[in-house]
Amino acid sequence: MQFRCPQCGARYRIRNEKVRAGARVRCPKCNDIFPVQVAMDLAAKTSVSPKSASPDLQKPRPRVVLVEDARYFREMIRDVLAPLNPDFHEAADGVEGLRIIEQFRPDLVILDLNLPEMNGYELMRAIRRRAALRDTRILAMSGVFRKEVDQDAAQQAGADDFIGKSFTPDFFLQRVNHLLGLSS
Repeated sequence: MQFRCPQCGARYRIRNEKVRAGARVRCPKCNDIFPVQVAMDLAAKTSVSPKSASPDLQKPRPRVVLVEDARYFREMIRDVLAPLNPDFHEAADGVEGLRIIEQFRPDLVILDLNLPEMNGYELMRAIRRRAALRDTRILAMSGVFRKEVDQDAAQQAGADDFIGKSFTPDFFLQRVNHLLGLSS
């Protein structure tokens, strides 16, 4: 679960199971103490019965596959994408990623370029060779890259967009929304 200090704006991450209803957190940066809304409490307060749901709430959930070997990044991206309520699957290497992508046929694949078993470039080329995955959007990312060289190579391999791993959550979500056609 990610949260932002209302006093200084710093962002922090804590495990959902460590937060209980009515929890208060001390910001390590500015020492402000503030309440944290638990995701389950929020869902219970905003739940809507299927019969009374507006058409906007009945839109299909975006199908997203994340292929990333670093567990921390998988967890962080899952948290960042939570507002989209995606149908989310993840893999820790390129071979497992391709298997899940073929089975799941996502709207968006988010992948790291430096993956074990099959690197991100190979995975993108494999996705683009499959007719059933032709409309799948791909967001490639890398923590270590040479800006234009790696961005061009990723796009040549089949990426629709490229982002460095030093992104802010808001910027990342903006790019994902754009790829999914959810931004205006």
